[in-house]
Amino acid sequence: MYLFLQALKTPSAILAIAILLYSIVIAIVCPGLKKSGKKAVAVILCLLPLVAGLVHFVIYGAASFLSFTYLYALALLPLINLLPGKKKFPVALKAVAAILAAVAVCFLFLVNSVAKLVHNYSGMSYTKSFTKMLQTMEKEYCLSSWKKIDYAFLLNEYLPRVEEAEKNKDETAYAEVVTEVLYRFYDSHVYIQMGDDTYEQVMSRKAGNDYGLSLVKLDDGKVIAVLVESDKPLIYDEPHDLGKLGIHNGTQITSWDGKKIDEAIEQTECINPMIQFPVKSNEDMFRPAFLAGRGGETVDITFIDDSGSEKHATLNKLGDYSSRLSGAIMLLLQPRNYEPNFSSKMLNDKCGYLLIRAEHFSTLTDNLAVIKDGSYPELTEFYASKIEELKTQGMEYLVIDIRNNVGGYDNVAGALASLFTSEKKHMFAFGFEDAQGYHKRDDQYIYPDGRYKDMPVVVLVNSQCVSAGDGMAKFLSDCDNVTLMGITASGGVNQNNGACIYLTNNISVYYPAFLTLSYEGVPLIDTDNTRQTRVPLDEKIPITKEFALRFFDPEKLRNPEAGDPQLDYAVDFMARKTASGN
Repeated sequence: MYLFLQALKTPSAILAIAILLYSIVIAIVCPGLKKSGKKAVAVILCLLPLVAGLVHFVIYGAASFLSFTYLYALALLPLINLLPGKKKFPVALKAVAAILAAVAVCFLFLVNSVAKLVHNYSGMSYTKSFTKMLQTMEKEYCLSSWKKIDYAFLLNEYLPRVEEAEKNKDETAYAEVVTEVLYRFYDSHVYIQMGDDTYEQVMSRKAGNDYGLSLVKLDDGKVIAVLVESDKPLIYDEPHDLGKLGIHNGTQITSWDGKKIDEAIEQTECINPMIQFPVKSNEDMFRPAFLAGRGGETVDITFIDDSGSEKHATLNKLGDYSSRLSGAIMLLLQPRNYEPNFSSKMLNDKCGYLLIRAEHFSTLTDNLAVIKDGSYPELTEFYASKIEELKTQGMEYLVIDIRNNVGGYDNVAGALASLFTSEKKHMFAFGFEDAQGYHKRDDQYIYPDGRYKDMPVVVLVNSQCVSAGDGMAKFLSDCDNVTLMGITASGGVNQNNGACIYLTNNISVYYPAFLTLSYEGVPLIDTDNTRQTRVPLDEKIPITKEFALRFFDPEKLRNPEAGDPQLDYAVDFMARKTASGN
């Protein structure tokens, strides 16, 4: 309820409520005005909400139209009162219809746009919109102090490049600067959206040059080549066979562009508009793939050939690295599973599987669960029915897959966790920060059910398991029977989205403005300035050479469903664990 009440304080919510109250009054008085011959007055009064909606549209711009669809629909509803009808019943019916429609549409707007703070700086120059963006985020971004964001540094560091982009009228350069600035927040809830053409150009610039391979670091410290161009083309139509130089999938790379490979990797930042890394160790997993695009028209490397000798090679630029980098990122994350949310199946005769792609079940009941302090018995029973169905097929242990989970409502996660605990647990609280610190409001709880608290469970995560997906990872990992597993930890973000800034050139910036707090009264799950995960893995999937080559099988670029080594590891782990009785 606290978050909902906070949403009511936003300018657009205040306008919506004002139009609703006005619409109720108009629906009551309009019939009398028309009956007394003052139809022109009635028309003017019914058009005023539409005028207010048009003014709002001018202020916030076309880019924000979808965010305010219900608001603009609400502004149109008083026109119902102007529809023809002479009999008393139709007149009364119109008034009732207008009032009920206004109440329903206003409710939909408030529920579907909780905590939306929208700012339109799209009509400003690059430098002014950039400066306003940082000033606004300093006031509204809810983790500024937690992450110790230095806004003065960001302005001084990047404003000269913004001025240069403005001078050259370079839209891509401006978008590139904004992308880099948002990277410095280390928050997956802080992200940029832009037009398709600009996005592709920024992706290309940040990816760098393609030299015919990507890289991954193994747990033993070695760095090997993957997704290598061979006599069988992978990215290009024509072959570029690095095998002629002695380089193939699995070849150990020892230096890159004149630097020892570990030094080069450590200095690489994974700046990309499609992905963020709040957790440093998660970014470390991706750094080698990003390093493989660093260099000029050529890049000098050293590698260990098949005889064990260190060799030198100069690799020529083949083109743009963005396609190979995107492929490497996709394979590190495991291609997204497009089976329906909450789908389940048996992986073998003992292992069940439950896929949760997002914490969305029903918008109405999801929100009602928040009002009920986290109690969500109907969803708990839905989850239980899924598990019971698997048990009838012989399931003894369960893998819950929340990799690439895009989030939603933490209560949807809590409803599942309740099945694996017999203790009432604090889930999260809404809250705010002032000069005295953080303050909790509206505590939400996991209400124990516990019927499957002894069932062995593995929860699979990755760095793109974010927001309420991160909440799912934490709430489940707090259960004694659950093993949290992945090649990386989950994303490290959980705050409430809610703020948006529209910048010049169709660029949009999104960030969280409302706090989600832990039992201790600090931001829940999100990394602070140290970037250490707060939801650590119980079992890290080892990156051996054999595993990496399976992971980066080029065939998976052509056929994303060609195997899932992480899931295979989870199933084998559970079989070993249950067989040993641990």
